[in-house]
Amino acid sequence: MASVAWAVSFLKQQESFFDSAQVEAVFASHGHRWRDRELPPAETMELFVRQVVAGNVPCAEVRALREGAFTATAYCQARQRLPVPAVWEVMETITAGLGAADAAASDEPGRWRGHRIFHTDGTGFSMPDTPELQNAFGQPGMQAKGCGFPVAHLLVLFDAATGMVIKAHPAPLRTHDLNGIEQVHMHMAEGDVLIGDKAFGSWAHLAILQGKKTHGIFPLHQRRKTEDGACFDRLEMWARPAARPAWMKPEAYAKLPEQITVRVIRRRVARKGRRALTVTLATTLLDRDAYPADEVVALAGGRWEAETNFRHLKITLELDVLRCKSLAGVLRELAVIVLVYNLVRSIMSKAAGRQGVDTRRISFADALRYIRWSTADSALYDLIVNPNRPGRLEPRAIKRRKERYTRMTQPRTTLRKLLKKRGKTA
Repeated sequence: MASVAWAVSFLKQQESFFDSAQVEAVFASHGHRWRDRELPPAETMELFVRQVVAGNVPCAEVRALREGAFTATAYCQARQRLPVPAVWEVMETITAGLGAADAAASDEPGRWRGHRIFHTDGTGFSMPDTPELQNAFGQPGMQAKGCGFPVAHLLVLFDAATGMVIKAHPAPLRTHDLNGIEQVHMHMAEGDVLIGDKAFGSWAHLAILQGKKTHGIFPLHQRRKTEDGACFDRLEMWARPAARPAWMKPEAYAKLPEQITVRVIRRRVARKGRRALTVTLATTLLDRDAYPADEVVALAGGRWEAETNFRHLKITLELDVLRCKSLAGVLRELAVIVLVYNLVRSIMSKAAGRQGVDTRRISFADALRYIRWSTADSALYDLIVNPNRPGRLEPRAIKRRKERYTRMTQPRTTLRKLLKKRGKTA
């Protein structure tokens, strides 16, 4: 449906981001009907993408992209009319096209010992405080009612080679990462390797992966004890626990084998200028000759790339706090942000091949600037290459002080009443 060249052409205000007829066919297949006006579905989707690229600006600014041909209200209403499943299907189809284009243009398939590698992890994002969103997602328990904001849980599957989002699965805040793991498995094929944190290293998940002939590499779960001491690499037989995990249906759990074979690896990882780190992994890559332990440990260390990807999504593309006030609006906004993220990753991949560096060293922010500001007739210039700083250590602290306003610990209506009672004005 789309290619990197088409995407860049669209964002430079020349050609369409995607084939309008194909996009509108997707919306029609979902039962969406529309009249021939200024904002049909394809046009609305293009404006939505450009809105996110421009910094997720307010809807009032979007009308300037078409020189005031419509009002901000008309654009908001056009967005609201887009069926959520259709928006997600368009995003996933374009993402698949971008991934195929990157694979065709790459000399190296980006595999490890013949296997595709994926990273998975969960995160959260906030949104306006409305009753509908509170009911859909909930809010952190430490916040009083009326004083906090709804927060969603988001399970994401990243392609380790390209950094693209293959699947994004939103859910209520109090959702375990494994609750949506079936959505992740749908995008994996036989032989693929999934890397995540210890939350994914449960017996049931490893058994599911083995049943699907896929693989996993996860830190050993804290509840599974092993002796301390020297490094080792061994095979262990793990029996099925009597207690079924809450995220799994009883009939599915009953179909799992009575025991599975798991490879457990412990290694000491040296870190320049820092104390060596002891790493204990559980994996379904059982062949020690085909998959040397040190290489498996090094591969598992790459899961921290998911944290960098989340930073791009949540900070650079402002997924951290969404703007829409309805559930459908939040889901549309999430889908378009993921689409823009994948577009930027494609530009990074193209620039990396042209400049002869690893894709991960191309500046995400600079690739976004290229899309936002370059003209239609300009070629892809050399993007900023970030320095290679393995083992970089920085404190998680804020230097600039924030405003010293009192934090809201009571609902706004209660605070207004207190102000009136004291004879003050806001």
